[in-house]
Amino acid sequence: MTSETAGEAARRAARDERLGYANGLMMAIGAALAFAVARAGIVGGLAPEDLVLMRFGVAGLLLLPFLLRWGLCDLAGIGWRRGLALLLFGGPLFALLQIGGYRFAPLAHGAVIAPSTVTILSTIGAAWLLGERLTRAHLAGAALVLVGILALGGEGLVTGGGRAWIGDLLFFASSVLWAGFTLLLRHWRLEALRATAVVSVLSCAVTVPAYLALQGFDHLAALPAGALALQGLVQGVVQGALTLIAYSRAVALLGVSRAVLFPAVVPAIAVLLGIPIVGEWPNAAQIAGLVLVTIGLLTAVGLFRRRPA
Repeated sequence: MTSETAGEAARRAARDERLGYANGLMMAIGAALAFAVARAGIVGGLAPEDLVLMRFGVAGLLLLPFLLRWGLCDLAGIGWRRGLALLLFGGPLFALLQIGGYRFAPLAHGAVIAPSTVTILSTIGAAWLLGERLTRAHLAGAALVLVGILALGGEGLVTGGGRAWIGDLLFFASSVLWAGFTLLLRHWRLEALRATAVVSVLSCAVTVPAYLALQGFDHLAALPAGALALQGLVQGVVQGALTLIAYSRAVALLGVSRAVLFPAVVPAIAVLLGIPIVGEWPNAAQIAGLVLVTIGLLTAVGLFRRRPA
């Protein structure tokens, strides 16, 4: 009986691990798609605040029925103290800092600074605050991922403009917030869909009135409807809901030290998606970065680990 119980536990752990990897990959693809479409939107004339409105406005309305069903008074059992903390770390402030950095710095700066900062801070925080054990595979994989990201964005760092440092600070600040969001999800062991609903609805309640007060409805009505609809679908449904749910589940199933490597692989996927969406082809340095990031991720998740006979 004991051996059966142990076998079932081992199979359940293996299944959860596979599910965690699948959610992490889903998160990386969704975030990369949102990254490429957001760049296309900004190039097409939309402002960062327009994208933030589409992200949280659509996601908040989409997930509001779930939050009402689970209980709005106590925020689906999460509570207002935790809900406000999640809002602070993963809500409109994070999105504005990340997207606003592109007003001053080239896109390559964000691709380098944001994921690498999240990876480093979350990995250190998971070991220091949550007691997660870091294996050699984790450290080696994280190192390869970071080297690959630097190869992806190294050219942009060298050719940045005079005010690029302002954007770099914004990218760094947004990454600090997202690392804190990641650690809170793991520390409180929150259910993915409930946490996502709380963040999205609270963010919607903050973003929509602030946008209408500062920009006005006339400004919103003057924006191209097709571009807004595309951003609402990708930023709101994919990034604001599906991607956040997948990331929350990956954190719960894999732990911070492994789940945090999936945001680091987003730039590599974004480069590939940028070819058909933005029309940008990767150069030699970016291709080298893609290879290093991929090898680093596979190393961190244990694909190259020696199996017992």
